[in-house]
This record gives sequence, structure tokens and C-alpha cells, in this order.
Amino acid sequence: MSISIILVNYNGAEFLAECLNSLAKFINADCEVIVIDNSSTDNSVEIVRTRFTWVRLICSEVNLGFGKANNLAVERSQGKYLLFLNTDTLLTENTPQILAAYLDREPDVAAIGARITFQDGSYQLSSGMLPNLAIEFIDKIRYGLDRKWHGLVANIYNKQYSTIREVGWVTGACLMIHRDIYQRLGGFDPAFFMYFEDKDLCKRVRDLEFKVIYYPGTSIIHLLGGSSKNITKNINNYYRDSQLYYYQKHLNEIQLKILKFYLRLSGKI
Repeated sequence: MSISIILVNYNGAEFLAECLNSLAKFINADCEVIVIDNSSTDNSVEIVRTRFTWVRLICSEVNLGFGKANNLAVERSQGKYLLFLNTDTLLTENTPQILAAYLDREPDVAAIGARITFQDGSYQLSSGMLPNLAIEFIDKIRYGLDRKWHGLVANIYNKQYSTIREVGWVTGACLMIHRDIYQRLGGFDPAFFMYFEDKDLCKRVRDLEFKVIYYPGTSIIHLLGGSSKNITKNINNYYRDSQLYYYQKHLNEIQLKILKFYLRLSGKI
């Protein structure tokens, strides 16, 4: 088995079926698809069992979160390459094989992400520099501009991100990594329930002196937010918990204290 495609699902039935239908059009016998369900209360499990019998289904009795669920699925997978894919994504070509072929050619690259677009084909920010106070401030401005003037900004980003480049991180919505590197790292850090686990993984890849690559030679559609909209706890709490843990784990105490001060001052924690 060359590629294991892993999707973590939580009450995402409306997106999951579309995603699996798109996968069915392009994957071949060298790919296995694994859906790990995080104790959904909708009909996700029934949909997979009845309509997608070629998918390996793993059912958890509790919501494990993104990283821990992926780790469990990897334990039961066989692929040389692991492709972590959000359930609210759609393939428009054979992206898994294209990404794997690039990794085959580039032994110093351990992780790679595709170009990601919104449903209308406009560019979606999905990679960048590893977080610190300065980078997050710049990213906050970039995302704000994108929300306010998406048509204009997306065209700029589309040109800016039109070539292959080494990056600090690629989004876990579409992240492929060598299985042996993933196992060497111990997989996703389960302390991140959701958010920042992809940045943390990419940071540790780079610490091993391997490259993380953004690859625009293939693209997928991401229906942004579809895979997380059914999370019951305040989504911002998950984000802040993970952000603080990332700073504690990878950055110095001064940056962590400044971040905490800012979050308290702004009423975010």
C-alpha cells in the first residue's frame, strides 16, 4: 500500500459523503481510505457503512480530538505515505498520487501540502511561517484583509503562491507525510485537541532537518469550517488552549507571557 488517506469525522455527514465521492473518482488500488469517527451522533457511521463499503471505518466511543484520532488511524494503516485530509475537502484530480510522486523524487522533503481553494476556485491561505508573536500578528492582518477584500487579496495570493516553496507549515486539511518520519516523531501531539497540531508536527519535522513543502502543482477544494462547525465546546477555547500550549512547548517564556497578557487584556481568556 503506497498511500493511506485518513479522515477524522465528527458529525460531518453532509460533508463526509461528498468528500468520499470525490475520492472514489481519483484514487487507485495503491490507496486505502480510513475514516475514524469521533463518536458522532448524526448518521455519519451509517453513511460510510452502507454507501462506502470500500472505506475502512474506525469508531471511537469518545471524541478523541483531531491529533489523537489520526494517531489511532495510523496505527491501523499500511501506507508508505500518510495523507491527512479534512472531511470538508473535495478532490478534483489525483492529488494523493501527485503529492506522493513529489515525495518520491525529493528525499529531503518529509511533509507536503497541496494548493487549496475555496469552492469558487479562489485561493485559500493554507501554509506559512511557524507561529510566534510577530508572525501571528502579520497573519492576523493577512486573514483580516482576505475576509474583507477576498476577491482582490485572493488574486494577489494566487500569484504569490504559484510556485513550489519551502514553508514552516502546511495545513492539516491536506497534509502528506512519510510514514517513517511520522512514526519517528511519535505522530501528532495528542495534547492539541484541535488547532496548532499541524504546525507543531511541521515544526518537529523541520527540527529533524527535513523540509516542509507547499506544492501548487495540484489543488483541492476546502469548504472552510465544515469539519469543525459541529464542535460543541466554544471553538475559540480550543484555539486559545492550543495556541498557549504551542507557545509553551516551542517558544520562550517571554513570548508566552506577552501572549497571555494580550489575551487577558482583550478578554479572550
